[in-house]
Amino acid sequence: MRISTLQFAVLLFLTIMATAVLIIPSVTAKTAGQSAWLVPFPAAGLGCLTLWLTTKLNRRFPEKNLIQYSRIIAGKYLGKMIGIGYMIFFFVFSFLIVQQVAEVLYFFLLKNTPPWFLALCFVVVCSYGVSLGIEVIARTAQFVLPLFVISFLSIVFFAFQDMQLKELMPLLEGGVNPIIRASVVPGSWFGECIILAFLFPHIHKQQEIFRQSLWAILAAAVFLTGNILLTVLILGPELTAAYDLPFWLVIRFIEVGSTFLRIETIIVFLWISAVVVKSTLIYYLGCVTTAEVFGWKSYRRLVIPFGVVLGAASNFLLNNSMELNSFLSNYWPPFAYVFELVIPGLLLAAAVLLKKGRKAQ
Repeated sequence: MRISTLQFAVLLFLTIMATAVLIIPSVTAKTAGQSAWLVPFPAAGLGCLTLWLTTKLNRRFPEKNLIQYSRIIAGKYLGKMIGIGYMIFFFVFSFLIVQQVAEVLYFFLLKNTPPWFLALCFVVVCSYGVSLGIEVIARTAQFVLPLFVISFLSIVFFAFQDMQLKELMPLLEGGVNPIIRASVVPGSWFGECIILAFLFPHIHKQQEIFRQSLWAILAAAVFLTGNILLTVLILGPELTAAYDLPFWLVIRFIEVGSTFLRIETIIVFLWISAVVVKSTLIYYLGCVTTAEVFGWKSYRRLVIPFGVVLGAASNFLLNNSMELNSFLSNYWPPFAYVFELVIPGLLLAAAVLLKKGRKAQ
């Protein structure tokens, strides 16, 4: 199963953007206020660091994924512990995506449908995608990307008349420190380029992957900047910080004359398409990682058990959107950074010191 560098770049862009677009404006505005739109580029720097660490490791072990070369670097038992850690990481990651989709659909579109049923339907769709493999997931991402970008640009176009530049003043009122502090949470979204460590053996023309991935990170930073800027210009920094999903509120405000109303129904369809790609990819990586840790030849035997546990967890672990946003803001970043920065950094340092990998030869 092989994918191109362009397909990976598309997957990376959608992985960063699909869920960040709803929650990041609120998270950044709480700390940086009207300067929140400046946050994505410092946050992207953390993603670039993860990308650099991952690429360095991948070039030392070009035909192996992170689980495989962690055994070479850290030994059999410690390498297996690292693999189990990434199993947990991908499971929590998948759970959070499913939970967010269920909460958004329940509160904004399907009030009479139980969230557990929405989560179950979403998991079933993703399970089917996982069973088809990474090539199909990558091709689906290529199809979804134009729809996602067009929907976002349409929102900007139709909401332009409601923007108020005064909401950005005074710029940098609190200095640079609030922007740096606000970049910690979105930095964990950009750090999701750790997926490269698991997909690298499947990618054609591996020498081009760093450049293509860097463009994907920069594109995501530009779109997130526009996302936050649009939200703050329309709602103001106070309302943006007060709502858990302020960008969704902006979408609901949009009216095109007296003909097109409630266009959020169309937008949510396009948004869900992007989230399905992201969720399916993380679900796939969770199954592949588990199969690698336990030495199973095929990951497909894990698709149904993983989905059952995922659906059950999304029904019992977090009860509402407030708990979900609190977890994403306070607990997810330090948890994610362990797997996005700390473990790859330690593995690279150990590989250099112990002279393991291609460069040692």
